[in-house]
Amino acid sequence: MMTINNPVIPCITSLPGGCLQVGSMIIIHGRPTFNCNRFCVSLVCGPQPELGAIALQLTAHFDTNWVIRNTKLNKEWGVEEGTATRKFPFQRLQPFQLEIFTSPSCYVVAIDGNHYCEYAHRVPYSEANTLQITGDVQVSRVEFRSTNTYPTFPSGNRLNVANPPIPFASLINGPLAVGNEIQVHGQVKPYPNRFHINLQQGCQTYPSPTIAFHFNPRYEGGNRVIVMNSLLGGQWGSEQRIATGRHLAPGTTFVLSIKRQASHFEILVNGTRIANYAHRIGADIIDSVAIDGDVIVTKVVAI
Repeated sequence: MMTINNPVIPCITSLPGGCLQVGSMIIIHGRPTFNCNRFCVSLVCGPQPELGAIALQLTAHFDTNWVIRNTKLNKEWGVEEGTATRKFPFQRLQPFQLEIFTSPSCYVVAIDGNHYCEYAHRVPYSEANTLQITGDVQVSRVEFRSTNTYPTFPSGNRLNVANPPIPFASLINGPLAVGNEIQVHGQVKPYPNRFHINLQQGCQTYPSPTIAFHFNPRYEGGNRVIVMNSLLGGQWGSEQRIATGRHLAPGTTFVLSIKRQASHFEILVNGTRIANYAHRIGADIIDSVAIDGDVIVTKVVAI
């Protein structure tokens, strides 16, 4: 790992190893200035950003609250991309951790440990050899790593989170032993399509984690059903389905408990058991929880 501490902005530095490779991770620890209008992070092809192609430029715009991504090739900018998994993640004077990970097909970007966006390669990643940081930002540290997982998650106390953004992924920070449970407090959105809660090994987005238990209420076409499954080696097993009944109806609040027993998971909604799910994968691997879809979550806690 290579680290640069307190670089002067604008910062231009060569990438370790001469270029990006699959598994390259750049982590920028910074803080937007008091009067920040925008700042840019660019992966440049060549030592002179004003002359070379730019494989990825990520620009945080504080006037519009957008993070725009683009590529410059043959001195021409391409089509901007701005869609993301969550709201504008930066605040003036508030510290952030920005991660850019190189996968075979795209760059994936996380902010403060949460996946934010993907950007498909328009220029071969191996041509990017320079990092440039400009604009209204103070940077305390830049880390260059080689890793097999994305994003990185700091360790901490046992999981107990209020009002997390969705999608959500977090380490449990401790074992999910027999008798322990994960509780999710929330509300189904009024017009849902589906949502899911996963108990899994690793909370990264890439590569796909092993999912010991996938809990997936579905509402498409008015056919309300709960699908349960496991994912091992990138392959889903056979689905176990139950009717939702009166539980988890659109617009309703709930407390969902997933309790580990010796041979199965016990699933309860508002204190009523609705299903058991036999272990297909050793539950000792579980170290993370992931939630996504049409649900508002007010609390996630490991008990």
